[in-house]
Amino acid sequence: MRYSFIISVVSLLCASLTATSGLASDCTLDIFGNANMDDAIDEEDIEYVRGIIDGTNEVTVLSDANYDGLIDEGDIAQIELIIAGEESKLTLTDMAGRTVTIPQPVERIVSTFPEETRVLVEVGGADMLVGVSSYLSDETYAPNFLMLIAYPQLKELPGTGSYRDPNLEQIVSLYPDVIISGNSGPEKANAIQEKTGIPTVAISAKFDYEGEGGAFEAYRLAGAVMGKEDEAEELIAFIEDEFDKITEITSEIPEDERVKVYYLCFDLTQPYSSYAPIEMAGGINVARIGPEATVTVSEEQIIKWNPDVILIHSTSKSHSMGTVEDILSDPELQSINAVKDGRVYYSKGGYVGGNPATSVAEVLYMSKLFYPDEFEDMDVEAEGNRILERFYGVDGLYTYMQDNCDLYRWS
Repeated sequence: MRYSFIISVVSLLCASLTATSGLASDCTLDIFGNANMDDAIDEEDIEYVRGIIDGTNEVTVLSDANYDGLIDEGDIAQIELIIAGEESKLTLTDMAGRTVTIPQPVERIVSTFPEETRVLVEVGGADMLVGVSSYLSDETYAPNFLMLIAYPQLKELPGTGSYRDPNLEQIVSLYPDVIISGNSGPEKANAIQEKTGIPTVAISAKFDYEGEGGAFEAYRLAGAVMGKEDEAEELIAFIEDEFDKITEITSEIPEDERVKVYYLCFDLTQPYSSYAPIEMAGGINVARIGPEATVTVSEEQIIKWNPDVILIHSTSKSHSMGTVEDILSDPELQSINAVKDGRVYYSKGGYVGGNPATSVAEVLYMSKLFYPDEFEDMDVEAEGNRILERFYGVDGLYTYMQDNCDLYRWS
């Protein structure tokens, strides 16, 4: 059964808001044809639609499988095609809350930003890409993109401009079946689709994994678009298993003994406010004070928070975001536990968007930084290489990232 992947159980209100107002949904993934709105598209959905036609079942938005505004035998025929993997089109709700109908099967994809390109590649879609963001075709960015080590052919693909200013003529000339756009709201994806006439799906992989806008939703949506639902679910299961290994230990740490963490992103006073790996590793993100990915705070507030560990976003040895030495020598920060104890380190963080793959490895790295006694026997480099090989099929990627970003090494 092709669509046996997990779809969040959603309410009719949620589906109705998605279809009628364009608001972002709380759903993990909406596929039209999931008439009974459970976790699969199967024979039960056919029976549910028959019940709607007979007047015994309530109408759901997702029961309009062929998305023609009617609930009739045509929807049953579409569900049968989806079950058989023979549908010629598929209608879904993307991560910007937009309803999009895409052709099936998808064979040619253009991606407009590295963040969603990573998602596509990690689910197994590298060979479908025919155009990528010009960030990826620019040699100066290559050292920071592990997927270019695993898939150097991506660097040779035509660049399609920046996310803010995509080259629409170039995109159209590549004849993609689908354009994958980032998710900064529906306006950008709508504009690209209207100007090119090509179905455009908004996907993003921010710094959380579960829930609305999380990496798991991104993987499932990418899997649905590319016909790689099983690959997406297998990857999600792998990530969950890696997290379980850590949380099995960190869950035993009392709340008042958990490490307080401050993770500066752009400079000392601009930390990550939303960064799931910190909590996954058992830390407390003292700057989680709002829904934004980053916030601006005062130096006085950092001193008041008194973090036990300070992390510095590092994408290269140039350390443009600041250095460990800057923090340790700052006379205003000498009262902070992290400075007094010398617990200031570089960490990968995001770079030109999020990367769920490196963040999974970062959870292991952080867990040992935070709780060295509890994770004394963990070989972070070996485990990191194993994790990134699962995502990209190439060994040694964590070692490369470790060297490139000056990550802490345990002797």
